[in-house]
Amino acid sequence: MKTLVAISDAGLRELFWPEHTLNKLLRCSEVDFVPINERFTIDQLAERIGEYDACITSWGSPYFTPEVLARADRLKFIGHGAGSVAAIVNEDVFATSIAVTSANKVLALSTAECAVSLIMAGAWDIAGYSHRLKQGQWSQNNRETILGVTRRVVGLVGYGEISKQVIRMLQPFQVQILLTSGYCTQEEAAALGVELCGLDELFERSDIVSLHTTLTPRTQGMVGAEQLKRLRDGALLVNTARGPIVEEKALVEELRTGRIFAALDVYDEEPLPADHALLTLQNVLCLPHIGGYHGLLKRELCDFIVDELQRFVSGEELLGQVTLSHYRRLTPK
Repeated sequence: MKTLVAISDAGLRELFWPEHTLNKLLRCSEVDFVPINERFTIDQLAERIGEYDACITSWGSPYFTPEVLARADRLKFIGHGAGSVAAIVNEDVFATSIAVTSANKVLALSTAECAVSLIMAGAWDIAGYSHRLKQGQWSQNNRETILGVTRRVVGLVGYGEISKQVIRMLQPFQVQILLTSGYCTQEEAAALGVELCGLDELFERSDIVSLHTTLTPRTQGMVGAEQLKRLRDGALLVNTARGPIVEEKALVEELRTGRIFAALDVYDEEPLPADHALLTLQNVLCLPHIGGYHGLLKRELCDFIVDELQRFVSGEELLGQVTLSHYRRLTPK
């Protein structure tokens, strides 16, 4: 077994390849790394890939074009030390015998924790109270309340690794969870303890709505003015998925009424312009797309892929394997 690690960024190399992870990889394969801090191109990948049985990638790795795959005579395994594999492969790879796997399960846990953090912070208006305190305003115990999370109705849009973790993390708060998804069966919903419903009904009934669907032509703009107006007064919208799932102009207009709150980690344009309207509103908590930043989990992305390679070599089931049907649900690169 011979493996090419096609990750050239110095920061990612330092983060992903501590001694114990590298030693684990060396126990099951010969290893070559691409040159550090030199852009490793598609053409260079095509030139070298014929030597290798496995390739490990992450953010910034070159794309496996049909031309690259045509030269990958020995390649049996592509392991992506990040989330969506749409950034490195297209559907052509699933017509080959190459196994494709990703560390999405690890990254999903980080994003789920971020989503739950935003649910908590938004439901308690943490940003608003902090801002008002810094302006010299104290709270009014005899008249003020917050949304809170315990025993609230939480609506989740989208069913995948992240939403599964969010459901698990919210269980101690005795919430009622609604879910809209075309991929979750009634049997799965019952096992998770959630209720399936349509998008409009979810927005009408939920105190808190959290978005977890992938961005596709079908889901772009799926949350517009009509859905936002269905939210009850004081409700909270959380988005850690992709900005364009929500019609941003409609969201700004609804937020300007002061009727609802939002906690956002993703936007139509990233980085978010410094003069963007969202940054002027006190009923919005904005983060700079940090959902995957959990330090321990981010460091484990390639460690998970090395474990996947060991499972592959041993003939065991891959825990993060991507199938064609799953690939077609991913956010395009």
